[in-house]
Amino acid sequence: MLMPLQLIRRIESLERELLRLSEEAEENRRCSSNVIRLGVVAEAYKTTVDVKAGPNKATAVPFFVFCAGRVSHYRRPSVGEQCLLLNLGSGDNLNNSVALMGLPSTQYPVPTTAENEFMTDYGGGMTEVYNLDEGSLTATYPGGLFIIGDTQQKGNYKATGDVADGVRTMAKDRVIYNGHVHNHGVPKTSKTEQQQ
Repeated sequence: MLMPLQLIRRIESLERELLRLSEEAEENRRCSSNVIRLGVVAEAYKTTVDVKAGPNKATAVPFFVFCAGRVSHYRRPSVGEQCLLLNLGSGDNLNNSVALMGLPSTQYPVPTTAENEFMTDYGGGMTEVYNLDEGSLTATYPGGLFIIGDTQQKGNYKATGDVADGVRTMAKDRVIYNGHVHNHGVPKTSKTEQQQ
């Protein structure tokens, strides 16, 4: 049987251990609350962002891109864009994080909510909408589309504007064709009978 003094010492020892475990649990809770945080881009640079997450600011945090290997894709995040901060080192230092971009917000909403559409909105009126059900792509390029390389097309081609090659437009060719003269006997001449 324990004597009263031994019992008091044993209780004090258990109390110290309980306090230590309580402090450790609080430290673990605090660290785990910083593992994943919702943030907003404060500044964007070539390969890093500064992110505000509540009252905290993480600086020079690398951000995820769609792919960065043999095939690569790059888009610099926008200031005000929402992201998830994934704290690789846990703890209080958010500078050990990476930013996962692409969360829609009221400032940057999704460009479409149609179930059958895959859409990219580049801003300035430039969009690409792929209709999954129809298999059609509607591309709007206000500044034009410039292709470097040979193009081939299987199927019909229809243009609402003029078509040109390296010499002149089809409309100018049509003027030349419609205005040229055919000989029909001697010395009779006439314009082409069928206009383009």
